[in-house]
Amino acid sequence: MIRDRGVRLFPAALAAAVLGLAIGHVLLDEDPYPIELAEASILLVFAGVLAFVAVRVRREQLPSERVARLVATSLGAGVVVGGLSAVYAVSRHASGEPVTEGWLVLSIGWSLGTSSGGLVGYYVERVRAERAAQEQLTGRLTVLQRVLRHNIRNEVSIIRGVADSAAESTDQADVESDLRTLIDHVDRVHELSEKAQTLADLWNADESVETDLATVAREEVRRFHETHPEIDLRASIPEHAAAVVHPSAGTAIRETLDNAVRHNDDAVDITLTVAEEGKWTTVTVVDDGSDIPSEELDALAKLQEFPLKHVSGLGLWVIYWVVELSDGRLTIENRDPRGVRVELRFRSRRHARRDRNGAREAGP
Repeated sequence: MIRDRGVRLFPAALAAAVLGLAIGHVLLDEDPYPIELAEASILLVFAGVLAFVAVRVRREQLPSERVARLVATSLGAGVVVGGLSAVYAVSRHASGEPVTEGWLVLSIGWSLGTSSGGLVGYYVERVRAERAAQEQLTGRLTVLQRVLRHNIRNEVSIIRGVADSAAESTDQADVESDLRTLIDHVDRVHELSEKAQTLADLWNADESVETDLATVAREEVRRFHETHPEIDLRASIPEHAAAVVHPSAGTAIRETLDNAVRHNDDAVDITLTVAEEGKWTTVTVVDDGSDIPSEELDALAKLQEFPLKHVSGLGLWVIYWVVELSDGRLTIENRDPRGVRVELRFRSRRHARRDRNGAREAGP
């Protein structure tokens, strides 16, 4: 404990040392006081920087090992810059041009290096601490998410099995209806758990890859026909459509198609189109079903949840994050008189390469 407290005093000691150099210059130099004070003010600035670091270290209670690294960085920079000042003074002297007040030059060099090194060291240690805390939080959330998902899946399976058995064995229509409603809501809980896992997987793998989006779209159309043979899905897909996308681009297309079915009780017609348009490769899904509530579109547009404005499920968020992590553009709009149009725009391969080397394009 005493050792840790002593280590945390080192930044303050360095500030006091620089302050002592400034006071010594004023007291020992023979120049007029205004000149001495002007010269000493340079050292006072460096002392103020070190004092700031000392206050932040004390207020934030940085661990002693971090403070020790900070001090080492500060002293190391002081030695380097102070050494360069000494080299300058010696070289001037060797060339017959002695430096007046050479000790002041050395003091300023050492103080400059020490203060800048201390400031840089402080922010480096702060970033390290924040990164360590973030990694720790991420690890805890990952464990929590896995435990919750596992337990939710097990509990949902039990509840669904019991409710399904009871619904089949009862001869009361109202009881069976209530049990079927219970099963539907249990299935929704399970679906939310799976979508949460999908989102976690998206955020853990955010590197875009070059792929043939036409092949991805055809696979999702085939999957959709297998799971929803009663739905009329018309697709217009070229032979090839290169794009740079998140590895889960197929999941976004799947969610877009499934949303058109899930939120419509009546039969719905769906059209999927893949097209290359200049620097963009676009997947457009249009249906003639019910509209998406405006509050859900507002929540997506503002990237946050509100008490009265929220997305009822996670499907739209999955679509959004796949497109966002692909550095793409997402447009969702209600059609007139009814229906929804979803446009997923991904950068084409050649333009994605060019944009990565230059500034990121702003706007749609």
